Amino acid sequence: MYSLDHYISIQQQLHHTIVPLSYPTAMMLDIAAIQLVNTYQAQSLPQSAFLGGGMFSYLSRQDRIRTLTALENLDVDLYALPSPFQNNAGLVKNIVDALNRFSMLGYYSEWPAYGSTKLCSPNERRLEHFPVNWQQVGYPGVSLGYRDFRGFLLRMNRSEEKYENES
Repeated sequence: MYSLDHYISIQQQLHHTIVPLSYPTAMMLDIAAIQLVNTYQAQSLPQSAFLGGGMFSYLSRQDRIRTLTALENLDVDLYALPSPFQNNAGLVKNIVDALNRFSMLGYYSEWPAYGSTKLCSPNERRLEHFPVNWQQVGYPGVSLGYRDFRGFLLRMNRSEEKYENES
């Protein structure tokens, strides 16, 4: 939700602006879920997985993925979607792609461990615990001593005399 509200810009009139997109995105997911349920392509569960959730939250995991796929393939009525998604196929595709990326990055990053500091600026965030997802993938944790890939070593064959003579 934070990423949808703070990091995605869309063009309005003649300039780019940050537009909070978490609520319209949730509405888009619910409307697409309703369309799939109404056409018997998905089935709603008797109880929502999330308190106060809309139709998307009443779907099984498989039907949620089916809903995202329908949106990505534009197999929904784009006119029925909320603004700014209404009749905007490019934005629908980009946001569905962003949802997949944000979910993956959120799961495999340290974001869940920031706790109460997660909404602070990057230099003020502090890890409050070791992330469970790091344990699951075997990541040893933060270390200032890691020497990972830092680029390619570039070797230039040049003569110092040549440069001295040019100046």
